[in-house]
Amino acid sequence: MKKIIFSVLLVLAFVNSNAQQKKMVQKEAEQTVINFFEALSALDFDKMRYYTKNIKLVEYGEVWNIDTLINAMKPSVGKNEKRINTLVFLDTEIKENTAWLIYNNTADFEADGKKGRMKWLE
Repeated sequence: MKKIIFSVLLVLAFVNSNAQQKKMVQKEAEQTVINFFEALSALDFDKMRYYTKNIKLVEYGEVWNIDTLINAMKPSVGKNEKRINTLVFLDTEIKENTAWLIYNNTADFEADGKKGRMKWLE
């Protein structure tokens, strides 16, 4: 009986450890997205590329890669614009070295004394 209880406890400990590891990897992926959007807000294109080289976003009914996104952001360089992103993660899936994340992104903008807000499901 003691062997059975020990075996069950060992299996439960392994399952719990595995679940914690998965959560840690998911949090790392989410932090990478947060860091990416901080770089985007700062118009730091090198840092954006550092965080991901193969991002795919759907914008205006089109699939954008990192180059498309950077080219869309370039007109903002040198302007006194401020952008703050708030991300709420809805789902994070990890398979090997690839992550799929679904999140709500709320961006608050300020430029030329005007404020605005945009929201995306990404």
